Amino acid sequence: MLKTIILFFLSILISYNTSAQVKSERNYNVISYSLDLNLYDCFIRPFPTSFSASEKITVLNESSSGQISLDAYDGSLIIDSVGLSGTSFSHSDNILTINLDRFYDSSEVFDLLIYYRHKNVKDSSFMTGRGIVYTDCEPIGARRWFVCNDIPSDKAITEITTRVPVGVIYGATGNLTDSLVSNDTLIYKYVSRYPVATYLVAIAGKTDFRLQENIWNRYGDNEKIPLRYYSQKGETEFNINNVMKKVPEILEFFSKLFGPYPFEKLAFATTDQQYQWGGMENQTLITLCPDCWIEDLVCHEAAHQWFGDLISPSAWSDIWLNEGFATYCEAIWAEYKYDYTGYKNLIDYEASKYLKHNPGREIYNKDWDKNIPADTILFNDYLAYSKSACVLHMFRYLVGDSVFFNSLELYARNPEYMYGNISTGEFIKFMSSVTNRDLLWFFGQWLMQPNHPVYQNRTNIKKAGDAKWKVEYTITQHQTNSGFFKMPVELKVVFENGSDTLIKVDNDYNVQKYEFEFSSKPKRVLFDPDNHIVLKEVIK
Repeated sequence: MLKTIILFFLSILISYNTSAQVKSERNYNVISYSLDLNLYDCFIRPFPTSFSASEKITVLNESSSGQISLDAYDGSLIIDSVGLSGTSFSHSDNILTINLDRFYDSSEVFDLLIYYRHKNVKDSSFMTGRGIVYTDCEPIGARRWFVCNDIPSDKAITEITTRVPVGVIYGATGNLTDSLVSNDTLIYKYVSRYPVATYLVAIAGKTDFRLQENIWNRYGDNEKIPLRYYSQKGETEFNINNVMKKVPEILEFFSKLFGPYPFEKLAFATTDQQYQWGGMENQTLITLCPDCWIEDLVCHEAAHQWFGDLISPSAWSDIWLNEGFATYCEAIWAEYKYDYTGYKNLIDYEASKYLKHNPGREIYNKDWDKNIPADTILFNDYLAYSKSACVLHMFRYLVGDSVFFNSLELYARNPEYMYGNISTGEFIKFMSSVTNRDLLWFFGQWLMQPNHPVYQNRTNIKKAGDAKWKVEYTITQHQTNSGFFKMPVELKVVFENGSDTLIKVDNDYNVQKYEFEFSSKPKRVLFDPDNHIVLKEVIK
């Protein structure tokens, strides 16, 4: 049975290089996006969402072609013209197809110039209202406000120049490299030093943002990293100050575990009531819900700068690598601040959420590589966040603290994945390599099949000769709509004299029987007494 299950998991992960598969559909790699946005009117009543823009895209061709297709949502964008290497275009079914001035061979680089307008429509990605403007792109919203190759595996450098009214405080992905005033217009220019996935590109501005900034000497090299906080009138001052105090500590904590903070700045900006999330980990510019200066939330989004931004998913089937890791990082932050009890309380809480609201689906669905489901499915709180974090907890239990944290550091510092992407298959292969054990069975069962083990165990205690006692313990799983879950299991034998002993066994198959002999009389056997296997039910 176990061999059959492993072969099934292998069939799902037949290729470790998901990113290559996704990119092969479009045979090019975007090197950079240079956006020039005129958002002046968006800040003035009645706060329209319409704006005009131009965009230069630099592309590295990966096969001979005289045409290129990009994502541009019909409902939001009107394409006016193209230039440079682009000669003509068609725009339909949310795809902008540009005819090039000649055929470009593989490894050739060319530039496109696109003039476009954003319609005066609410599209859930480009938001305006009462003097505020911001974007929210995950998973495929970037194409609603700029033309792009809107997949997470094609990262590019960004340069964002924006025209706003004088007085607007404005932030964007990357570092502020220039600002100048021209009559009643303030022009900001932000440039990213590192490549960014399209869904992590962001802007946020407001007529009355309060900007507070301090400098953090980055752990590892002492580079001065600007930390910026864009808050609004009426937000809780105590919470803002607490976050400003905690962020440097959070960044240093994660830097010690996973390697130095990977970007040129970190900023936080609150939004308005249109915002549907708690927070969003946009690269270098995290957006938060109104007045959401909350330590756990800020910790979660900061952790994403390593897990999600530095190393991004190859495709949306790999979203658990973002949300599971960030949720787990909340727990290890709690462990750092409040000892192991704080950590375990949070993990148990996440497990209880999943067990109470289990949707009955697997975490990893390879079909999402091409067919992105609704947000309520893709970002399901109980699977992508809670269950995924608990899988990492059980991985820690499986390999031990030293190997676990060493593996995470090697993962976050691996040049093959830094500022790039990773698939679930590549992650499993990497972790198997650095731990020197085959982990396909572990991650396969927890990620690629639904539900969890339901145990109903049996204890039989009997005399086994003079001053000898025998314990027969049988572990049985009764779950439906899921296969067997193989796990190491701790058994605590409690004796009549008040003493106890802890035994660790491998539960390799269903209805597995274990026999133990003792010189003291056993009273009972406790199954998984410390609840390491948090994703389970036990029938008494």
